[in-house]
Amino acid sequence: MIRSSLSYVNLSMVLKNRIYTILAGIGNFYLLYVAFRFFQNGFWGRGTLFILAFLVILYFTYLNILYYFTKSKKSKYDISPWIEKILHIQSKDPMTAAEEERKEMAPGYIQTNGIFKNEDFLPATVVHTMEQRDNIQQIAAELIRMDYMKADYQGLSEEEIAEKIRTTGKPVPALSAPVALPYFELARKGNSLIVYGGLNQIDRKEVAMVKEVGLLTAREAVKRYQLYLATAVITGGPEKINGRTGLIEKDTPYGVQVQVAYRERTAEKSSANQRPSSTKTSSTPEHLTRSQHETFDEFGPCQSSQAPQKHWRSQKYKH
Repeated sequence: MIRSSLSYVNLSMVLKNRIYTILAGIGNFYLLYVAFRFFQNGFWGRGTLFILAFLVILYFTYLNILYYFTKSKKSKYDISPWIEKILHIQSKDPMTAAEEERKEMAPGYIQTNGIFKNEDFLPATVVHTMEQRDNIQQIAAELIRMDYMKADYQGLSEEEIAEKIRTTGKPVPALSAPVALPYFELARKGNSLIVYGGLNQIDRKEVAMVKEVGLLTAREAVKRYQLYLATAVITGGPEKINGRTGLIEKDTPYGVQVQVAYRERTAEKSSANQRPSSTKTSSTPEHLTRSQHETFDEFGPCQSSQAPQKHWRSQKYKH
C-alpha cells in the first residue's frame, strides 16, 4: 500500500528506499512488542520466533541505513555476498540499476526522422534569435511538464551531485542526455534554412537557423547536396556547480542541435532520370520534412531544362 502510494509521486530511487528503510525500522519494533506479549502470556516458542524475526529485520535495516544514509555504503558484517555466492544469485546495485533504467526510458539522442541507409551525416551549425531561444525554453518547459523530458539531475541527491562534481571537476547538468524533439522539420524561409520544432506539426515553432553544414555555409551546402534533417535534439539547460557554502544552480538556457543527412546531387539526378516525369499540381510550400523533400539551388527551386509549359488557369480553359 505504501509503495503504491509513493508511485503517484515523482521521487528518486534513493529517496524511496530511504523512506522504506525508515518505515521498516519503525514497524519492526511492533514485532518486539508482540514477542513481549507472548512471553508475558507464557508462549515462549512463539515469542522466540518473533524475537528472531525482529533481529533479522533489524540486521537488514542496519545494512540499508549504511547503504542509503552514509558514505561508507558497506559493512564488514554484510553477509549478502555470501548468500549470493551460495544461491548463485547475481544482484544489481540499486543505484546503478536505477540510473540504467532512466537512460533506457529517456528519449535521448535518437533519430526520429526515419532510417537513413545510403545517406551520410554531417553536423550542422545553428544560430538562434531571441525569439527562437524563447521558443526553445517554452518547448522544453512543456516537455518537462508532460514528463517526456526529465531535468532532474538523474535523480541524484545533493551529496551525490557534490561528489560527482569533485570527482569529474565539471558541472552536473539537469539534463542527463540530449532529448529528441517530438516533431521537427527543415524549411526554407526567404534566404534562410529554418529549423522548426515542437510537440507536433500544429504547434511547431522556429527554434534555429542553419548557418553551416559541415565545413560549408548553408547556401553552399544547398548548391552541392540535397539536405534532409535527420535529428534535432534539446541540449543544455540548468546545471549545478560547487559554491562556497554549497551547490549553486546556474540557469543556463536550453539549446537545439541538429544533424543533417545529405546526398550528392549527381546521385539525385541519375535516380531522377530513371523515374517517369510528373507534373506538380500542389501549391503548398516546400519543406524538407519526413514525407516531402525538394532540391534547392541557391535557396530557389531547381529549374529543369525541359520544364513543361505553364498555363494560367484562364488561358488553359480558354476556347
